[in-house]
Formats: sequence, structure tokens, C-alpha cells
Amino acid sequence: MEQEKEMDELDGVAYNALQDLAQQLAWASIEPSSAGFKIRRVPEHLRTENVKAYEPQIITIGPLCHYLLFKKTHLAEMQNHKVLYLKKLLQRRGEDLSHSLQRRGEQIRILLQHRAEDLSNLTRYVVTMRRVEERAASCYAEPKEMSIDSFVEMLLLDACFIVELFRKFKLDLWDDDIVFRTSWVRKKLGRDLLLAENQLPLFVLQELYEITKMPEDQETNFQDLILGFFSKVLPVQLLEVPIIGPFAKTKHLLGFICDYYWKWAPGFLPPPYNENWNFIISATNLNEAGIKFERIESGSLLSIVFDKDVGILKIPTLKIDDDTESFFRNITVYEQFFPFYAYAPFINYLKFMDCLISTAKDVQFLCENKLLHNCLGDDEVVAKIFNRLGDSVALPLYNFYGDIFHNVNEYFDRHWNRWIANLRHNYFNTPWAIISVFAALFLLILTLTQTLFSVLAYF
Repeated sequence: MEQEKEMDELDGVAYNALQDLAQQLAWASIEPSSAGFKIRRVPEHLRTENVKAYEPQIITIGPLCHYLLFKKTHLAEMQNHKVLYLKKLLQRRGEDLSHSLQRRGEQIRILLQHRAEDLSNLTRYVVTMRRVEERAASCYAEPKEMSIDSFVEMLLLDACFIVELFRKFKLDLWDDDIVFRTSWVRKKLGRDLLLAENQLPLFVLQELYEITKMPEDQETNFQDLILGFFSKVLPVQLLEVPIIGPFAKTKHLLGFICDYYWKWAPGFLPPPYNENWNFIISATNLNEAGIKFERIESGSLLSIVFDKDVGILKIPTLKIDDDTESFFRNITVYEQFFPFYAYAPFINYLKFMDCLISTAKDVQFLCENKLLHNCLGDDEVVAKIFNRLGDSVALPLYNFYGDIFHNVNEYFDRHWNRWIANLRHNYFNTPWAIISVFAALFLLILTLTQTLFSVLAYF
């Protein structure tokens, strides 16, 4: 009897486990083509390197950071500005601030069957966001922890704020905006809008922009608005080049900026180099070996060239300020979820800069050659930033600068260059060392001269 009872209990446990697994399998989603590009939380092994680099400082966007509104007062205050931007949009378009819904349920279903352009006032925007709600939710790697109503409201307020912010930059409409008239607020907004967790699907922004177009918007596409804003607030230079390629495949603003650099800026990367990763020595050591450094006046940040015939390494200037580390860390998170065989241009670039910068002395050298613009002031701090940016980051399969690494190392390994580098490093590394060497040479010459005269006197 006891054995039969145990079997019954075991069958019950097995049945419950079977039910639980069946439910998990039903909810599981396999999307190999797009899973890596979903909006997701920063992996813990990357977050612990610098927690603050991944957290918003002034505004939250999307569901992943929505919980911060209840924890940080300064972020909650920005919600009022989102509502204000929506109100000003409605007023500018001459639309009613109220809604036309008297009851929910059946009327909402009827409204959803209408085209957005056939509706008016606030209802039009809410209905549009309700239509894209399911698709927007699928762009996130984890289920949303909020009701559909709250999610739709968040989509509308966040999308409206971003679109109106970009419009203000384009049309220079800051007279009635006391808060955002200050440059530091705009810069912090640019920083927060490129955080990996602080994202809305790009198609939601595009959708809202299309249904809120004014006559002055007719000759401007949404891509131009994005570039117009970030070209003023990013620590890295954006090129003014036409966008080539499918815009619709880009998932969010962070992905747009990354794609813009390595897909739409023509001719900025050398051919992929798929041999084992091979690194170079620091900038000061390369300089001691006779390699010269020059600034590239115009071009993508990722455009690095080495002229192996004359030994000149050409690099675009990079500005280092309070937000540079956050920008690179978040774009690195985005690239970490690329397929292993895909290109990761920014991870490649950061590894290249990490090779050049070993100590504060390298930072000072690069600043003197106009290759770095150190707004932080402390060379040691900048060196530590670049030495840490690659921690816990997996290198991609392809090394885009592998050809440059190979040519630089080949140039350095020439016997004459290596001998010159050793001489400079060991005997001419400080003014006192140089004086000592020349003093020793002077004494040697005097000794030889005295010996020579002694020999001549003998004869």
C-alpha cells in the first residue's frame, strides 16, 4: 500500500512538472534572426565594471528603467516635462486636449479599426500607440512588468518627448523652454537617450513623427532629426553623409548611431582581418621607434590609417568628457549581442585605443599631437578609462584593425627602428639622461684627444 501511495505522489509531482514545462515551452520564443537585437538589460558582468555608466541621470525612457521613477526624485520630475511636451504638441497642431471616449471596450475596438489620420486630438495618438503596443512589447527581451494601459501611456509620453525634443533642435524652438535652454541639460539628455536599457523601439518614434508632421516637417525625414540632435551632444563626431541602407531594420536610437557609423558612413573601415588577434605597443613606445602620429581632419571616428612606407599612423581626434565612457560602454553592450561572426566596430576601436594608451604618459603624448582632447584634465583618469573599457568584453571574431596591427608591428620589428627605440627609451628618455649621455661622449672625446696628443708627442 505504501509503495502504491508513493507512486501516486510521484505521479502527481511528475504531472505538475510536466504541466509547468509545457507552459514554459508554450511561452518560449525562438527568433534567431532578431533575438540578439532586442532591447535588454545590461549583463551583470558588464554592469559591475561601472554601474553609473548604464543608469539615466536626467530622464527615463521605456519600460526597463520605468521603475526608477519611484526611486529617484529628479527622474520623476522629468515626467512633468513629458506631459508638457505632449500638451504643447496638441496646442501647436490646434487639437483638442481632451478625449472623445465615453466608455471603454466596444468603442475602443471600433476606433482601432479606423485609420489614424481619420481620428483627431489626443484619441488619435493613444489609438496609434495601442495599435503598435504588441509589436513594441516584442522588441524587449523580457516580458513587460506593467499593464497594457500603463505601457501605452508610457509609449506615447516617451515617444512624444523624444520626437518633440528632436524637432526643437531642428527648428531651434527654445524660447518657451526654460529647462532645456541650458546646454548641460541637452547634453545629459543625449547621454541618457543612448543608454542600452533606456530605449524605445525606433518604429514607435517614426510612427508618432509621421502622424504629427507639420508643414515645416515635410522636407525633413526622421533620420535627419536624429542626426541633427546627436551631432550637437555626442562626444564623438557625426559625419554629414546620406544614409544608405534599410532604416527599418534598426531597432532603437543606440542601434541607429552604431549602424550609422559602420554601415552608412562610406569607406571608414579596412577589410576584415580574421587571423588571431595581434596587438601593438603603446603610443610613446611606437613614437620612440620612429612612428609618427597625425590627426585626420575629417572622417569617421573609426577611420584609422597607417602609411607603412613612411611610418605615419593617422587617427581622428577623440574628445574625452564626463559622458564619453558611458557612450562607449553602452554601445559595447549593444555590440556584445551581435552574432559571433558579425563585425563589432566600436569594440575593435576601443581595443585599438587601449593598445595605444597604457599610461598617463601616452595620454599626454596623444593630447600634444591633437589626437585626444582631454576635457577631464587628468591624464591618469583618461588612461584608466581606456584600460578598463575592455574588461569583461568578448572580442569579436574579426579584427578590423588587424592589418594595421600587422603593418605597425612589422615596421617596429625592423632592426634599425627597434635599435632607435631602445636607444631613446634607455638613454634619451629624460633631459637629464640626454645630458648625461652627451657629457659621457664629451669626456670620451677629451680622453681620445688627450691620448692622441700624447702619442703624437712621443713621436
